[in-house]
Amino acid sequence: MKKLAPYFLVFSIIFTSCSSNENEVLENTQEKLLQSYTLKRDASGAYSIDFNTTNNTDVTALKNTDNSNEIILSEINTKTKKNYSNKYAIENDQLKIGFIENNSGKKTKISVKDDDITLAKGTVTEFLNSYSVSSNEDGTYKLDFKVNDNVQTEFIYNEDKDVYEIHLSQGDTKQKDFSKHFEMSDTSVLKINFINHKYSAKTEEYTTGKPEVIIETGDF
Repeated sequence: MKKLAPYFLVFSIIFTSCSSNENEVLENTQEKLLQSYTLKRDASGAYSIDFNTTNNTDVTALKNTDNSNEIILSEINTKTKKNYSNKYAIENDQLKIGFIENNSGKKTKISVKDDDITLAKGTVTEFLNSYSVSSNEDGTYKLDFKVNDNVQTEFIYNEDKDVYEIHLSQGDTKQKDFSKHFEMSDTSVLKINFINHKYSAKTEEYTTGKPEVIIETGDF
């Protein structure tokens, strides 16, 4: 009996350790219901979001009293479609969309600051024609955008504000379509801001910072 006691203690430690490791593995391998998404603004100023889920995800879209939008994803035992598309409108220069994954508690918040150019009867803005921001399954992001004729483009990372800036101004250039890849920072926040360099009647330059896109992931 005295010889068996130490082995029993070792067995208990190993069993407890394995159970703990199994729980960690289950948490780390829990399937993400939201696979990818693309936020888009077309040339008319209309916004939409296309997103992909697993084929066992129930999708519920809600609008809150503060005009923010929520897309709730819940895991179910029956097969569902995987591709969705929702249209949205800029209200008071703001658009807020949130994804909530009920199985893991993971949340994604998308905040847009922009003018409602749909009220301008289909006319495009001075520099930016259209753009889209896509999330990829590997955690990276892709920005695609198109500018109008004779628009000069410059990419700058503003380290002080932790924001990726796209500076647009008048210029003699023919390139109109651009793509850029981004990785989210350690703070789980991605900020993209279009900076428009304009001129007043007195030819003094001033800037406007729209559209502005902020993407946040985590628990809120």
